[in-house]
Amino acid sequence: MMYKTHIITGLAAGAGIAATQASGSFAFTVTYAAGITLGSLLPDLDQPKSFVGQRSLGLAKIISKLFGHRGFTHSLMAWCIVTAICLLFTSNFTIGISLGYLFHIVGDFFSVSSVPLFKPFSNFRPRNMWFSYKNESLAEESIKYIAILIFIYFFIVHELYKPFSFSIITNLKDVFGMIVNVISAYFL
Repeated sequence: MMYKTHIITGLAAGAGIAATQASGSFAFTVTYAAGITLGSLLPDLDQPKSFVGQRSLGLAKIISKLFGHRGFTHSLMAWCIVTAICLLFTSNFTIGISLGYLFHIVGDFFSVSSVPLFKPFSNFRPRNMWFSYKNESLAEESIKYIAILIFIYFFIVHELYKPFSFSIITNLKDVFGMIVNVISAYFL
């Protein structure tokens, strides 16, 4: 799956989770969406030519040599490690990272080449017998556009734009407050 499809399917799934949570434990904020976006790209740090790999300052080359593409970083064990780290710093952002990472693995599971879900214990790549797609195919493009429609549905019908826009305003207020504090401390 290409990075744009990973991002939009991750955001659509994350919006679905946020829309179905009555308690608001997964509020669709800008930090939650940013976490999902980052998390949906992280497993491809094992591919130096990927979108995230090209921006990794050489880290992708090291990970690629250690694990190969669609190796350990595409396993449930890697997701558990990422999630454990995220739980040390629980926030909407880190919850988003964990979910985005999982959504990436699920998305690649449905690809023709699948993923080694149980690595390092097994190299077996379970295949989905009902549906699979090839990268950059019409099927993947269809998945992307369907995910866009699903995201728009959740964003509008379930009013996810409300917590999202409120979080933008809150974050801008916080940044502005920090800038004022720095200016006050160092220049006044």
